[in-house]
Amino acid sequence: MDSRIVKLKTLELENFKNVKYGKIDFKEDKESGDISNILGIYGQNGSGKTSVINALHLFRMVISGQPLNPNFCNFISCDAKSAGISLEFRLTDKTEVYRVIYKFELRKTYKKGAFSQDLSTEYDKILELNQSEGASIEDDKDITVEVFREKLTYSKWDENQWRKSITIVDYDMDDNDYTFRPIRNYKDAANSTDKKVRFGIAKGLSQENSTSFIFNPKTFSLLLTSFAKTNPESSKIMAILRNFAIFNLFVIQNDELGAITSNRMIAISFMLENKKANKRGSIGLNLFEVSVIDMDKFETVNKILEQINVVLNTLVPKLNIEIKNYGKETLKNSKEAFKVELLSVKNGRKIPLKYESEGIKKIISILSVLIGMYNNENILVAIDELDAGIFEYLLGEILEILSKSAKGQLIFTSHNLRALEKLNKDLVVFTTTNENNRYISLNNTKTGNNLRDFYYRGIMLGGQKEDLYDETNKYEINYAFRKAWIIGNNDKD
Repeated sequence: MDSRIVKLKTLELENFKNVKYGKIDFKEDKESGDISNILGIYGQNGSGKTSVINALHLFRMVISGQPLNPNFCNFISCDAKSAGISLEFRLTDKTEVYRVIYKFELRKTYKKGAFSQDLSTEYDKILELNQSEGASIEDDKDITVEVFREKLTYSKWDENQWRKSITIVDYDMDDNDYTFRPIRNYKDAANSTDKKVRFGIAKGLSQENSTSFIFNPKTFSLLLTSFAKTNPESSKIMAILRNFAIFNLFVIQNDELGAITSNRMIAISFMLENKKANKRGSIGLNLFEVSVIDMDKFETVNKILEQINVVLNTLVPKLNIEIKNYGKETLKNSKEAFKVELLSVKNGRKIPLKYESEGIKKIISILSVLIGMYNNENILVAIDELDAGIFEYLLGEILEILSKSAKGQLIFTSHNLRALEKLNKDLVVFTTTNENNRYISLNNTKTGNNLRDFYYRGIMLGGQKEDLYDETNKYEINYAFRKAWIIGNNDKD
């Protein structure tokens, strides 16, 4: 078992897409202190379920030091100047336990070089943007997004209580006095003219490249080296959190699943561990045509298929997936590659995987990381629309097994309510119609209650802290279908 374990405890969103404020929480066992391993998010279409998955994807990019796509400015609520994401983790290092909180805020800005030499014009345009009620990327191609505030804090569990919170880095892009605070930490880290200059350059690069200040490679390296001498606990926490996000957080969004649905390609998320090396990530293979992959990917795909076939055969009896090798090919860089295609094998009959159902391809694409999450307590998997294409009875069985036996954590969104018959009430949150309190757990539920029936009752009769459904009228829907046909077939000429 890894002596360093990271578990997500809470996630808070502010002005993120259609969520003014929302908080999800992995429940904590009062006796053991163990944090729950599954959290399902349910609710009507357009109510903020996918926002949680998007936020985790964004967190992974930020903490990995990756540049943010300009289109991410559309994650900011259209009537807000900025959006905030806050995550609380439980970090265990051998016998020591920490509560770690990382918060970052995004805002819209203009790309470098978007203006002429007239600095007054630049200032006026930025001022206008900051005072506006927001703009989408379509409104101005020069708009991008920047991480303008970050704060990383921790507290330690000691003598049956949480000690006073300690701030590692508090960064504000608009602070002209210090590159970051607390001042003591800044002075310890920037203890020479050279280091002050390097921190200043790192700040400018993070702004220019739309990256995190704390976790962009230049700053992170400086902080880690400095804190290792003056504050080793802070250095350790930063390193563990970053490694967790890069290597142990898997976020599967709808754009990956959309490629499967359209039969363009299959992205197989995977996690492989052995004595020689650990491999994790995602490999994309064409479905319409033969894929060309190098030796390393060829060996990795073979290992992934060997791994997932063990479980796949129990989920879909007599089904296995294999890779067909059509021979070698030399790439432009003179490296050897293989022309391959994925095949579905059932009862000895082989067909190209592209002809299998969406559900089969969906299971194959996520099965390796679910195997990892089941066996490794350091893994967090987030999947949007887990139920898409999967037979509801099978979905319920999978979730029941994971909730009882998995060591890692899973966050998923779903429309299929079968899982509500299999999961404990503490393992599910529901979206509401209140954008200022977007996620809630159902109250007044008792052990033995059918959560599915209880949810339906809450939709129809109310009785919860918030409304769970923005009411629709079947008669209005019926009339709208007829009216739309008339409009579509009305020849004005």
